[in-house]
Amino acid sequence: MKPLLTLIAIILCTNLFCQQSQDTVSLSPQQLFEFNSKWNNLGVSQIYVDFSKDVLSNSDLSFGVVGRKVSTTLNLSYNIQSANDNWSHMILSSINPVWKYYGLGYGFSHTTDKRVTTLQSMISSDFKFQNNINLNFIDIYKTKKIGKLGWGITLSKTYWDEWQGPWEGQYIVDSLGNWVSNIYPINPPSNQLSTRAIIMYTYTFKTKIVDISPQTFITSDIHKVFKSPELQISYFDDLNLDIYYGVCMNWKITNKFRLNTTLRFNNTYDKQNLGFKKSNPILFMIGTSF
Repeated sequence: MKPLLTLIAIILCTNLFCQQSQDTVSLSPQQLFEFNSKWNNLGVSQIYVDFSKDVLSNSDLSFGVVGRKVSTTLNLSYNIQSANDNWSHMILSSINPVWKYYGLGYGFSHTTDKRVTTLQSMISSDFKFQNNINLNFIDIYKTKKIGKLGWGITLSKTYWDEWQGPWEGQYIVDSLGNWVSNIYPINPPSNQLSTRAIIMYTYTFKTKIVDISPQTFITSDIHKVFKSPELQISYFDDLNLDIYYGVCMNWKITNKFRLNTTLRFNNTYDKQNLGFKKSNPILFMIGTSF
C-alpha cells in the first residue's frame, strides 16, 4: 500500500510541476511573415487617426466620420476686439466626447484692409495616453480679384504614454508545449516635435442670401524630432501632403446674425509606406457669428 501511495504522490507532484513550468518561444522571421500574411492581412495598411489635425475643430459644432467612428466636436469661444477692430483676442475650448479628447487655447489677430495675421496656441489631451501642444502662425492676404491666399507654420509637440506594440512572434508555452499566451512588447513613453507648413486658398461668391466660399488647405510635415528612452532621432520628412478641400456657406439670417456651414473632405499623400495609413475624415461643421 505504501509503495502505491508513494507512486501516486510522485505522479501528482510531476503533473503540478509540469503545469507550472513555462517557457518562451519565438517564431522565426519566416514563420512570423507567414502568420501575418494569413491572419493579419499583411500588405494592407493599418488605419490610424491623426489627433493633432483631425479630431478637434474651430467651428461651434462639427460632425465627422474619422476612421470608423462618427466624431462630434463642441466648441465655445470668446472674442474681445479693440475699439478700432484692428486687434482681437480669442479664448477657445473644444470637446470631442467620442474620442474623449479636450482642448483649450488662446490666440490673437491683427487685421488690416488687406491682411489678417493670427498667432494661436492650443493644448489638447485625452488625460490617459496622448497630450498635444500646438502653436500656429497664420498669415492671410485679401485680394479683390482672386480671393484670399494664406500660409502658416505649425509647431506641434505630442507626448505619448507607454503603449502595447504589435506582436513580434513571441509566446509562452507550458512544459507540454501548449500555447499559454502571446508576449507583446511595451513601448516606453515618448514625445515628438513636428514642424508643419500650410498654404490655403478660398474665393467667395456673394449673394443676397448666402456667401459661398470654396476652400483648399494643403499641409505638409517638414521636420520631426522624436525622443524616447531607447531612441532619439531628428530628420526631415519625405514628400507628404494632407489636402483638405470643401465649401463654406455663410447664411445671412439677419443683418447681425450669420449661420455658417462647412463641408470638408481630406486626402493624404505620403511616400513612406510603413504599414500605416492616415484616416481621411469627412467633416460637416456648423458655426454662428453675431
